[in-house]
Amino acid sequence: MSEQADEGQGEIVGPADVEGRVEEERWSFVTLIAHHGVEPPANLSDDLAESTWAAVSGVWHPALLSLAAKLPAVSGVEDAALGGGREMIVLAGGQSERLPSGIRVQAEDAGSKLIDGGRDRAEIVARIREHVKAGNEIRSEEMDALALDFQALGTLSWWIKDLTLGMGHADCVDHAGLEREAIAGAKAWKEGDANTARNRLRAAFEVLTAARERIYPVDAYIIDLCLLDAAMPGGVLAEPLSARTAVTIIAPAEAIEAQAERDAEGMARLREAITEGWADVVGGAYREVEEPLLPLKSILWQFRHGGEVYRSHLDQRNVETLVRRRFGLYPMLPQIGKRFGFRFAAHLGFDAGKFPVRPEAKRLWESPDHTNLESLTRPPIAADRAAQGALFAWRVAKTMKDDHVATLPLIHWPGGGADWYKDLRRAAAYGAVIARWVTLNDYFHLTDRPYEIFSPEADDYVTPYLAQAIALKDLQPITRLASHAKVRARFDSLSTMRAIAHALGTAEEADEPSFDDIEKSLETGRLEEAGRSITSKEPIWSKAAGKGVVGTAVDGRPGFLVINPLGVPRRAAVLLAEAAPDLRPEGPLRAAQFTEEGVWGVVDLPAFGYAWVPRDTNLEAPAAPMGVVSARDRILKNESIVAEIDPASGGLRGVKAVGEDTARVAQQLAISGLVGANGKPVVTKMKAASYEVEYGGPALVQAVSKGSILGVDDRPLAKFRQRVRLWTGRPVLELEVSLEDLDPEWMGSIADADPWSNYLACRWAWPDPASMLRRTCLLSPELTDAERPETPDAIDISTRRQRTALLFGGLSHHKRFGTRMLDTLLVAGRETGRTFQLGVTLDQEHPFHASSDMLGPAIVVPTEAGPPRTGPTGWLFQLDHRGIAVTGVEMVEATEEGRGWGLVFHMLETSGRSARCRVRIFRNPTWARQTDLHNEVIVDLPIDGDAVLVDFTPHELARVEINLG
Repeated sequence: MSEQADEGQGEIVGPADVEGRVEEERWSFVTLIAHHGVEPPANLSDDLAESTWAAVSGVWHPALLSLAAKLPAVSGVEDAALGGGREMIVLAGGQSERLPSGIRVQAEDAGSKLIDGGRDRAEIVARIREHVKAGNEIRSEEMDALALDFQALGTLSWWIKDLTLGMGHADCVDHAGLEREAIAGAKAWKEGDANTARNRLRAAFEVLTAARERIYPVDAYIIDLCLLDAAMPGGVLAEPLSARTAVTIIAPAEAIEAQAERDAEGMARLREAITEGWADVVGGAYREVEEPLLPLKSILWQFRHGGEVYRSHLDQRNVETLVRRRFGLYPMLPQIGKRFGFRFAAHLGFDAGKFPVRPEAKRLWESPDHTNLESLTRPPIAADRAAQGALFAWRVAKTMKDDHVATLPLIHWPGGGADWYKDLRRAAAYGAVIARWVTLNDYFHLTDRPYEIFSPEADDYVTPYLAQAIALKDLQPITRLASHAKVRARFDSLSTMRAIAHALGTAEEADEPSFDDIEKSLETGRLEEAGRSITSKEPIWSKAAGKGVVGTAVDGRPGFLVINPLGVPRRAAVLLAEAAPDLRPEGPLRAAQFTEEGVWGVVDLPAFGYAWVPRDTNLEAPAAPMGVVSARDRILKNESIVAEIDPASGGLRGVKAVGEDTARVAQQLAISGLVGANGKPVVTKMKAASYEVEYGGPALVQAVSKGSILGVDDRPLAKFRQRVRLWTGRPVLELEVSLEDLDPEWMGSIADADPWSNYLACRWAWPDPASMLRRTCLLSPELTDAERPETPDAIDISTRRQRTALLFGGLSHHKRFGTRMLDTLLVAGRETGRTFQLGVTLDQEHPFHASSDMLGPAIVVPTEAGPPRTGPTGWLFQLDHRGIAVTGVEMVEATEEGRGWGLVFHMLETSGRSARCRVRIFRNPTWARQTDLHNEVIVDLPIDGDAVLVDFTPHELARVEINLG
């Protein structure tokens, strides 16, 4: 029968001893496991590992320990032997076939019991208790928690033994003391004396701690990393914060923002834990986007907005440690992190991708500009994998033997830790048995800063983004990044126009949405919304900037003010609405041509400058010379480039400079991944069906070839239209590829296939196998030998005398074949994009000039009078160094110390050399400074008349704030 105990004592389970207590018979507990005393293999299964843990720790339940003649023992399955009667032998699951012959019969004959365990520890304990008739204990929530602590003691005892072996050390555990405290504590637990049980349990853990300190007498560190995602429901923080052991939450700012909206109480608990010092938040950007393949300004927005969100929800605290769950490593990241105030980092990615793994736990991770961050480089143990529990002690032994400071990171999702991890965390409440639990920030503060530096190059990293997009069934796995790059370029141009209008005193603030709202919609993936907002703002700020340049004069000729929002000089092709069809060259207008779209003009533009061109024809001006651009047969030509269209394929047979005999690069469309009936790969054919020259000058020469891409047995898999365009004076060949009628069966076959093997691509080829390839990494060209040299901007093919840059317009995924071919991926997975812009430019020292020109539109403002009083051309801002890229210009309403409004220039040194740059302004600045990206002063800058002098180290990123009013 059962009866209720006194109030507050819980429930009595089992038959009651009401007439006195008889001394129970003692049992010996033995667990038989695989890999006893040796390190398990790295491919150990989770089933075997968890059943091993359950068998080893289960017999440490206090209801069983209270009946034990001695502490439970662990032995190898093959070494199983009976030690006498009344033995309870627990066999780890799945090991029956490895038992010595006849051991089961011998156990029964000796009065012992051998049971087969499984993965369920509670079920093992229940079966043992039934056999040994263990009962009569007090049950309550507190006592149940203590029972789990006893089993955690068993797990730690097992690990200490393996750790001793892993360190090659003699056994130094005080077994008598451990046995005395553990069994006495178990008896107290059975009698319902929680305080005594807990004190005895604490003493038992101290015995294990003392043994570990003899093996490794200095601090070792466990860093518990808990991942938080923005899609998680409210309340997920409760579990990682329940144990009050040191925990580090890895969360992008968006995830913190989401939890603040869904779980205010949980966020309050997190802030309290941070204040108390046993929890911390690490992260970085607002969203974990594809940073290595994004424009620099997009990256900076993610960090800037992320910092604002962290501070708003974490009591104005800055996040100090830069960590991402999703892969996002690239060479420039330490510099960006440092500029945003980060002090530490983790050179790790936790989902996929390739990055160099260091053997050390910490290193100084250095950017190309020599900025560095103290970084964790030790990959963590997956705390949600059961197999890692069997390997845990051996991993600890390795770090204790190899590292200056023993370091073991763990990683898991909230509530997702394996059972062994829960035991480890329970043990932490009794002391640093294996190691000291610390937050990641505290780890950096408590350990010495390393001296060794490592500087990975771009080729050391391989992103997983395309494969991930395919797995997520993204409908734009390739073109989404290109679309983002185009909208970003439009927004940056709009920002520059706003800055120009303010600088000229003609700003007209527009209605909502605000600039901040537009940028947020852009950088959070709402590209169509951002595009519409930009379209609504462009006429307002263009008109304001044009008014500032041209003024309010009514005398003069109507025309167009063309404004260059980029920091590179360019010869831009612009559409001049309602211009005269026979418009002649005049001033900065190099040539004009009437097309189906209207009149196009080619205009010379200074960097951050403007050019005024007339709307009506000046009959006294000479007509544009003929023959400067031409289309003869299948050869298109301008002043610097010759392109030949292949009559059979419709692709580019060759692109070369004027006067050269040998083509530098050729191009076709190709499909990869097809297999014939014989199982061998099939090479597709690009077959032309028609060719037409649409325009033949004087400003534009343009030709279109149409045809099909043929697969196995010449089966059409897609139709193509390929338009080649050359403008007079522009050193860029523009290539537009349009696809239609893609074969549904083939599209279905690649929908879930490996995108790096199954795709449609623009295939480039060049003649010299010794050519060097440089890909732009955030606008800086870097040598590459990578098979997949991903970049959204350009790849430069260089020989001793020539440089040929392929321009991608945001298309980021490329695959190299041998030494003479490169595929730019256009269609893979479920890609719905069908029109793609690419380009080729020759002999440009800085390819970012051409890639910026390809994306950033020149702004055309109709004017009723002109030219401006200052002349038909002029500049507003000017740089005297072509290797310095200005990635954005912004207006700030108030500069530091109440000095009034000003302009901010975001600048980057791209050529890898130290440089002094003069930033000239159309009006004299009053004060200037260089700041970090939190607007903290780095240095005041000297002013020389209308110029601000800025010194750059190689690859330095700079924010320059110039006061104008």
